[in-house]
Amino acid sequence: MVSPRPLKLRTQVGRSATLPAAGDLPVARVLVDTGVFHLDSTYDYLVPENLSQSAITGCRVEVEFGHAKQEGLVVERIAESSNSGPLKMISKVLSPHVVATGETLELFSDVANRWAGAPYDVVRSAIPPRVALVDKESFPINDSSVEFHANATLPTELQKKKNVRSYWHLPPSLSASQALVELAIERSRYGQVLLVVPDERMRIAVVEELDKQGYPADRVAQLDGHTSRSDRYRDYLRMTYATARIGVGLRGSVFTPLENGSTLIVFNDSSEHYFEPRTPGWNVRDVALLRTRKSLVDLVFVGYSPSLELGRLIDLGWLSLIESSCRMNIKAVEPVLGELLPSKVFDVVRKGLKGGPVLFLVPRKGYASAVLCRKCRNISICSCGGRLAQQNKSADPHCVICHTVYSHWRCSWCESDEIYIAGRGIERFAEEIGRAFPNYPVIGSSGEKILASVADLPSLVLATPGSVPLAENGYSAVVLLEGIKFFGHTDMRANENAREVFFSTASFVRPEGEIAVVIDSSHPIVAALTRWNPAPMIRKELVERDELNLPPFYRYITVGIDTKESIEFKNGLISAISHGRIPSSTKILGPHEGEDSRSRISLAAPVSEAEELVAFLHEFQRRRNISRKELLFIRVDPYSLS
Repeated sequence: MVSPRPLKLRTQVGRSATLPAAGDLPVARVLVDTGVFHLDSTYDYLVPENLSQSAITGCRVEVEFGHAKQEGLVVERIAESSNSGPLKMISKVLSPHVVATGETLELFSDVANRWAGAPYDVVRSAIPPRVALVDKESFPINDSSVEFHANATLPTELQKKKNVRSYWHLPPSLSASQALVELAIERSRYGQVLLVVPDERMRIAVVEELDKQGYPADRVAQLDGHTSRSDRYRDYLRMTYATARIGVGLRGSVFTPLENGSTLIVFNDSSEHYFEPRTPGWNVRDVALLRTRKSLVDLVFVGYSPSLELGRLIDLGWLSLIESSCRMNIKAVEPVLGELLPSKVFDVVRKGLKGGPVLFLVPRKGYASAVLCRKCRNISICSCGGRLAQQNKSADPHCVICHTVYSHWRCSWCESDEIYIAGRGIERFAEEIGRAFPNYPVIGSSGEKILASVADLPSLVLATPGSVPLAENGYSAVVLLEGIKFFGHTDMRANENAREVFFSTASFVRPEGEIAVVIDSSHPIVAALTRWNPAPMIRKELVERDELNLPPFYRYITVGIDTKESIEFKNGLISAISHGRIPSSTKILGPHEGEDSRSRISLAAPVSEAEELVAFLHEFQRRRNISRKELLFIRVDPYSLS
């Protein structure tokens, strides 16, 4: 194993330049898209005099690297290089526009170090591909003011001009898109606003709400891969040049350049959508935290229940908590074994139907996620090993893997042909609820069919998490079915996700509406919803996590490696601990053999010491690349440890 020693590859030496170099600051430090993991430093190039005015910090250039032409970003211009030999020249400036500021260039490097990756892998996620036609456009700074008065309904702390670093716990009966837009418009009085949301559905809702509240469309940028390539690049440049005042985007937009005094708003920080699947696997919450530590940008997290990572920062006082505590009308309904719709829920539903739509939240989409034998309860398995499921009551069971249909199904154990449905989904609930409350329309929203809104009429609306349609005046009642199943997942984030789902779904109720939760009345979520305050649950879980050395107090790193190398790698880590090259507190779990001859090793270290461990793995990865060995699959702070 090796000690982390940063490589110092900082120049590209070539034949003497034939063009005259720039008279002022003739050397450019360039971050080059080398495509080689260990060649991740900046490199010095001469700037030709004819490119001196356009080869500025943050612009895209083409340079010769080795014997190939590669794209790069100018990081800075300097008077002279520390290399004594001749330097290669920048071939050309690819775009007249600045696509990265000094602050975002530093952020790319910080993110690469934080997640043990290469800076240009971060750049590819952060900066949209260039479009030649858009490059010909100009983006003058828009000095026209947009008159919006201070929003007196917002918490006082969010109306401050600067030094805002908060988590805003949203109140009930206020749509998230409306709250986000009101906050964004308020903050836009002081500077640019970047609003990051987890999915396309919320992005559309926010943009529509901005239009509804009369905010000028020419001051809004949509920073999203769902728009056309030209529009995405154009809107990115509009934010970079401060032509746009409010930017709304998904995960990658968190890197968008902002002027000093701007505000970065992140909605629902615990969403899985915020975790970048590509290497190096950064996430929006931690990038936002990194960004505000080194720049003059205010930071506001908004949501119904914070992640444990933010809960820890709130307890430390690093983030202020803006509460929206109030008393909610909550009715806990004890679940009855085998009963799909507990009878005690009926009164809540009947009362709600007198005034408008009633919302039911169910854990799963589909009809049935598992087929059992009614007689012996044997789980039905296909010959390929996959479980059998059922799409609707009259459908034959089918395999979830190979899709084989069993039109004459019989239990492989007792030969019975009677089916018992387990893991009931939204369509099975729709059948039961429709029978229990006839003469009312049953409306479903899940999977590929997600509704944006429903009419303000008496109806039975069923939805899965993240698929709840808006009701114009809110729902007259909300029923959270099979509550314990939301908390029953094996994933370490199960409680965190369930809290967010329960609070966000309950927020759709009208101020006078009732919420029924099918769960034991002693469960802490009942008291949390009643007081509209998730903090006690979060603090309790943080205490437990701290005692068990789990995130967010320990940083976890998963390493995927060829099974043949796994034992040697683990022994090398043990040796590195004994020689003081990585923290002595480092825990090593595994290796655990998986599929395709791959194994996984998990490492953990206290947050205060984890940077040293990540730096060691980062350098080890570079050395493997130099030796032409396969790179390890490294994920720092992954979404799931399962």
